Amino acid sequence: MSPLTVLLIVGLCGKLCFCLNLTNHGDDVAHLKQLVQQLNTSLHQMAMNNRNEINQLKANFNTQSQGSIAFTATLTHNTEYLAGNTVVFDRIILNLGNAYHESYGHFTVPVRGVHQFSASLLNNGKDSYFNIMRNGNQMLSDIYTKTGYISSSSIVVVQLEARDVVFVKASTTGNLDGGYYCIFSGFLIK
Repeated sequence: MSPLTVLLIVGLCGKLCFCLNLTNHGDDVAHLKQLVQQLNTSLHQMAMNNRNEINQLKANFNTQSQGSIAFTATLTHNTEYLAGNTVVFDRIILNLGNAYHESYGHFTVPVRGVHQFSASLLNNGKDSYFNIMRNGNQMLSDIYTKTGYISSSSIVVVQLEARDVVFVKASTTGNLDGGYYCIFSGFLIK
């Protein structure tokens, strides 16, 4: 019986290639073909399993991230607010779920649940009051800002219905400092 040489080479593209140097065309070739076919079947099954695992991981990630609702936005410029004006935090840092609208300064609740909101404000003028509001008619929190570049903040946890709107409103005339000194954020707890 002549020697049979089989080389298994993994190419640069990650695919398996076979190089055969056959000097005997007997039962060894038939047996080798059977082994190559079994190897191809095993490799195909491994590739399918890996593809299924990757697809499952992607689906899990998408499901988890789709349920995430959170935002953080800051004020980009010094502004004077008249009583009743909404504070428009116009620089979005985070907006998972796309529920915060930087054009209006409103967070529109996408799903019913318990949410946490916080606002931190830096006064650059006279003493003033601001409120975290729900639907324009329910005050969730009051924030007193004192003259002299003193930061004030508030955190509130509240049960909200889908389509409720939460925002920060001036309840007296007041001045706020831009940059990262004034920030509004919130997220769905459960």
